[in-house]
Amino acid sequence: MDKRIYIDTNIVVDLCDSARACHEVSTSTVMAYLEQGNDLFCNSDTLSNLFYILSNRSTLQCAEVLEKMAYITQIVALVLITSEEVHDALALCKNPTTDFYDYEDALQYVCAKKIGASTIVTNDRGFISPDIPIQKTC
Repeated sequence: MDKRIYIDTNIVVDLCDSARACHEVSTSTVMAYLEQGNDLFCNSDTLSNLFYILSNRSTLQCAEVLEKMAYITQIVALVLITSEEVHDALALCKNPTTDFYDYEDALQYVCAKKIGASTIVTNDRGFISPDIPIQKTC
């Protein structure tokens, strides 16, 4: 059965930067999901974050960064962020009855909900998901 797997930004960065500690395990996890016929998703902001991180924190040249971004768009469908998702993530962070304190994580969660994800893959130890199972890569 095909599943909708939501990939957190840190996993996408792991895929593209072999110097990261979780590169190997994140890559094998994502490749396993693809081999099983699952559909992978990340939000559109992830690509902007990927460009920024790889351009500023790695030894990659701009052309290499753009190649890696193009690769990601071949294996992962993008979830577009609208004002609705922004407002939903802000509401989660402002709500004193939730444990959402990190806006970026709240936005990831909202986007995962938007596409009906069955799993969120992350290596963020503080990631919160009240109702979608989380798979941590390392």
